[in-house]
Amino acid sequence: MELSFQFLLNLLLFLLFPFIGGVLAVRYKLSPLIGYIVGGIFMGVLLNNRFPPVFLSNISMLGLSLLVFAIGMEVDFRVIKKFSRFVLIGGLLQILLTSFFLVIFSSIFGFSFMESLIFGFSLSLSSTAVVAKIIQDRGEESSFLGSITIGVLVFQDLALIPLIVIFSSFSNNASLWMIVKTVFLNMLKATVLLVLVYVIGESFVPRLMEMVADLSQEIFNLFIVLFIVASLVLFSWLGISVLLAAFIAGILLNKTLEKEHIFSQIRSIRDLLAIVFFVVLGIGINLNFVYSHLLSILLFTTVLVVIKFIVVLAIFLYLHFHTKTAFSLAAYLFEVGEGAFILVSEGLRNGVIQKSHYDFIVSVVILTLILTPFLINYKEKMYILIRRFLKKHFPYFNRLITYSFDEEIPQINVLPYRNHIVICGYGRVGSYIGRALSLAKIPFIAVDYNLQVVKKAKAQGVSIIYGDPTNIEILDYLEVDKASILISAIPNRMHQEQVILAARRLNPNIIIFTRVHSKEDQKRLRDLNVNVIVHPEFEASLSIVRKIFLLKRVPKEEIQSKIRRLKIEHGML
Repeated sequence: MELSFQFLLNLLLFLLFPFIGGVLAVRYKLSPLIGYIVGGIFMGVLLNNRFPPVFLSNISMLGLSLLVFAIGMEVDFRVIKKFSRFVLIGGLLQILLTSFFLVIFSSIFGFSFMESLIFGFSLSLSSTAVVAKIIQDRGEESSFLGSITIGVLVFQDLALIPLIVIFSSFSNNASLWMIVKTVFLNMLKATVLLVLVYVIGESFVPRLMEMVADLSQEIFNLFIVLFIVASLVLFSWLGISVLLAAFIAGILLNKTLEKEHIFSQIRSIRDLLAIVFFVVLGIGINLNFVYSHLLSILLFTTVLVVIKFIVVLAIFLYLHFHTKTAFSLAAYLFEVGEGAFILVSEGLRNGVIQKSHYDFIVSVVILTLILTPFLINYKEKMYILIRRFLKKHFPYFNRLITYSFDEEIPQINVLPYRNHIVICGYGRVGSYIGRALSLAKIPFIAVDYNLQVVKKAKAQGVSIIYGDPTNIEILDYLEVDKASILISAIPNRMHQEQVILAARRLNPNIIIFTRVHSKEDQKRLRDLNVNVIVHPEFEASLSIVRKIFLLKRVPKEEIQSKIRRLKIEHGML
C-alpha cells in the first residue's frame, strides 16, 4: 500500500512552515515557540482548510498532554523546598494578586466575567519553557536569582493543574451554582484520585518500571508509551481531565530510578507533538482580526506587562529582596507562558470564551513572549537608568529605596580596617574565599545584596554588610581606598564592570581579582586593568588535565610546560 502524493505533500508543508519559523526565531534570538506559532499563522493564511480540523484538534491535544506530562516529570521539589518561603509565598501572592488586577482590567476592557476570570488566572502564569532556557543560556541556573525564578516557575506549573480542573468545569450555559458545584465535585474527585494514585503508585510504579526495564530496552521503551496512554484512558473513563492524568503520570514516573531514560525517550515525541500544538494555535489566528485590533492588543499587552512587573517587584520587595534582585525577578516573570494557551483553549472548547476574544488573548500572549528576551537582556541597563532618573529628579524616593531596601544603615562611620581585603558578592565563590581567609586570619569584609545570604553569614561570625557592591558609596564605606585587594565574585559582567570602575576611582593601586565565563568578558576585563582574571571552567579543566597527566606518569616539568602552553593559548598569561 502506497502513501498518496497529496498526503506526503501535506505532511511536508505542515513540517516546513514551523521549521522555517523556528529557524528565523532562533536566528533573531527569540523563542522557537514564536516561530512555530508564526509558521502556523502563515500556513493558515496560505493553506486554509487543507488539513482536517478534527485531526489537528486531536493531535494538538495529544501534544498538550505530553507537554503537561513532561512538566510532571521535570518538577523538582528540591527547588521549592530549598527556597520554600520565597517560592510558596511569592508564587502564591504573584498568582492571586496578578489575577485579581487582571480580572478587573479584563472586565473594564469589555470581556464577560467568566472570560475575565479565565484570562486573569491564565495571564498570571509565566513561561517555564522560555525563561528556563534563557537562564540556562546565561549560566544563572545555580545562582540565587536563577534558583528563585525557576522555583516560582515550578510553583506556577503545579498551580496550573488545579486551574485546569477548575476551568474545564466551566460551561457557557450553566448557572453559577452549577459551575460552583461542578468545580467542587471535580476538585474533590481529582484530589481523592490524585492521593490514591500517588500513594499506590509511589511504591508500585518504581517496582513495575524496574521489572520491565530488566527485560529489554525495546520492551521498556514501548511500556513507557503504554503506561502514559493507559493513564490517559483510565482517567478519561473516570471522568477526569486528560491533562490532569498526564501530569499525574509524569509525577509518578518522576519517582523512578529510570526517570532520566524515560524522559530522554519521550522528549523527542513530546517536542514534536508540542510543536504541532503551537502550529495549530497559529493556524487558528486570524491576521485580519489582529490587524483591525492592533491598537487594542498593544494597549492590553502594555497594561498586562506593567501589572505583572509591578506585582512581582512589590511582592519580593515585601519579602526583603534587594531592589536589583526584585527588578530582575520581575523581568524574568512578566511574560505569559504556555499554560495560558492550555487554559484559554479549554475555555474556547467549552464555549465560555468567544473565538474573537480567544484570538485577542493569544495575540497578547505571543507579543509578551516576543518581548521576553529583550527585556531580560536589558534588565540591568533599565535598572541603572531608572535609579539614575530617580536620583536626579526624585532624590527623596531614591534615598528611601536605598536605605529602606538596599543598604544597612551604618552603625559606625569608619570601619577599623587597613590593608584589608574586600569581597564583593558572598555567594558560593565569595563564601569559599571568605572561609579560607578566616582560616588564615587575614582581615576581610564582604558585601552582598542578598539579605538572606548576609544574615546567614553574620550568624557564622563573618564581617559582612548588606548593600549593593556596585554602589561607590558602599565601596567607600568599606574603606576600599585603604584596602589592598578587592575580589569581585559577582557573576554578571555589567555589575563586575561597575564594581571595578568604582574601585579604581577610590583606589587606583588596589589589586583586583575577578572571574569570567567567556573569552569576550576576559578581554573586556583586561581592558579595565583587572590584575587577576579567573575562568572557573578553564581552571576546572586544567585541574582535570593535571590529574590525568599524573595518573599517566607524565614528568612534572612537562606537566607545568603543557599547562603553561594552555594558559598562553587561552590568554590567561
